[in-house]
Amino acid sequence: MLNGLLKIKYYLLIFSLVLIACNTRIEQGFEIIPPGLNSTENLIKGIRPDKDYQYWACIRQDFSGKIHPETEIITGHGNISYFMNIKFDQPNSGFLFKMWEGYFYIAYIENDSVKLVTNKTQLIRFIGKIDNLEEALLLAELDNLEVDYTRDIGGSYKKTKKGFEFYLTKFYKCPVKTEPYRVSIDIAGDIKAKSLGFYYNIDNNICLD
Repeated sequence: MLNGLLKIKYYLLIFSLVLIACNTRIEQGFEIIPPGLNSTENLIKGIRPDKDYQYWACIRQDFSGKIHPETEIITGHGNISYFMNIKFDQPNSGFLFKMWEGYFYIAYIENDSVKLVTNKTQLIRFIGKIDNLEEALLLAELDNLEVDYTRDIGGSYKKTKKGFEFYLTKFYKCPVKTEPYRVSIDIAGDIKAKSLGFYYNIDNNICLD
């Protein structure tokens, strides 16, 4: 009886390993995402709005409460004099929040007044068509889907008629583990993400702050 149970456990283990091995294969037609596109700043620098604005800038703002909070312009386009001559109230949140870094928002000048982008819906409206890799990956990052260059299944893409398809990952801090996802993002900014049903880089004894 004991030997029979051991055999069942052995075959279940082999089956699980084979299933994971099959799941780690990506479909034909996918390419490795170019280097550097796991950086939020590089994705932001790739934004190309469909509409011309007098000036627009993406700004990283430190959290309130710091003794010397920093304000950093990640990228800016247009005539900055419009921006320098108009006062506006800094928002207390943005479309993207990152631990230890602060939050990101966009300020743009339209009809000689400042307008702000502080959430995902406003960001999609500001960009217009999601028609380049950086814009699509930025939207994915807002849903905690990231590029993992250590495996094809975490960092591959394919351009389609409707937009982009990806293999991306979600990274969990406690316990540390990575979950691969199959993702599609169309030109309207609609995202569909499906877990591939397994984890790798699992360490139940480690949590990151």
